[in-house]
Amino acid sequence: MQIIDKYGYLENAFDYIDRQIVSGRGLKKISKKTGMDEDLLKSLSSVLKDFSEKQFFCVLEEKIEEKHGSAPDDDIEISEVDLSVEREKGKALVLMNLTCDVAVDGEQEDKIKIEIKIFSKNNIK
Repeated sequence: MQIIDKYGYLENAFDYIDRQIVSGRGLKKISKKTGMDEDLLKSLSSVLKDFSEKQFFCVLEEKIEEKHGSAPDDDIEISEVDLSVEREKGKALVLMNLTCDVAVDGEQEDKIKIEIKIFSKNNIK
């Protein structure tokens, strides 16, 4: 399976996480927008330091296989990424909703939607 981010949607999402959340520069704005306490967002910022894109892609591949049962030669193209900061059970998390096009032998076969919750650098579901 090959995951293709042709338009850089995932790259932009990772960049946003790094610049706005991990660095702490956008926490006030996120706090106002979401209504979450800034301290809650600071704790999210601290647990996301050294976020592993490699681990993210492992989870993404698992989710794709669950939803589609893709073969090794399938191409998965990221066609949309929606990123938000949410609260679940008293903890802040980054919620990433992805839309992916599955192509087999160059022809689009399926479109799948995947929800990934990032609680910390090591807790991605």
